Amino acid sequence: MKKLILSIICITSLILSSITVPAMAGSYENTNSWPQGPNVYAEAAIVMDASTGLILYEKNMNGAYYPASITKILSSLIIIENSSPGEVVTFSRDAVFNVELDSTRIGIDVGEQLTIQQCLYGILLESANEVTYAAAEHVAGSISAFSDMMNEKAKSLGALNSNFVNPHGLPDDNHYTTAYDMALITREAMKNETFRKITGTRTYQIPPTNKQVETRYLRNHRSC
Repeated sequence: MKKLILSIICITSLILSSITVPAMAGSYENTNSWPQGPNVYAEAAIVMDASTGLILYEKNMNGAYYPASITKILSSLIIIENSSPGEVVTFSRDAVFNVELDSTRIGIDVGEQLTIQQCLYGILLESANEVTYAAAEHVAGSISAFSDMMNEKAKSLGALNSNFVNPHGLPDDNHYTTAYDMALITREAMKNETFRKITGTRTYQIPPTNKQVETRYLRNHRSC
């Protein structure tokens, strides 16, 4: 599976107004004046209207690639839909050590406890891999069971060319998606008020926990 190189998928409602069409006969003959698609360096890209699902631009939108951390869009949506904000997540040894130690983290310890709400901020603002693992484990009981939930949800949205085997997006040959599928997933996530609120937050603080005496300061790293 080729590594996913996608433009950041920022799905928004686009208002197209004041578009004028030349009325002169033969005006379409000048093809140089006709709008062209953007030059996108990414191997695959898509722009979709969030309200209607209309595809406004696409490049190789059905090509399968490795999604990396945009996996967490789907993971977060499933966590939101299958838990309550105040539920307490206790971090297992697997959650802390079964993700690459040099990957993105916020330094959670074995046995440390965060609420689901705090986990979601850690996932969506800092892309914390150990937090994603723990929240997924909390919701489904195991990573394999959570992955089944991910694939079921994706297919229910019409994302039929994807396969997810973990909640965080760390590399796996069997973990892949397409630009079109991710657009469908992100469109669904943006319908969720909690998801919109968290992704629209610039900074967040996790106060001292049962294992950590210092406040953790989170900052939104989204580039869209």
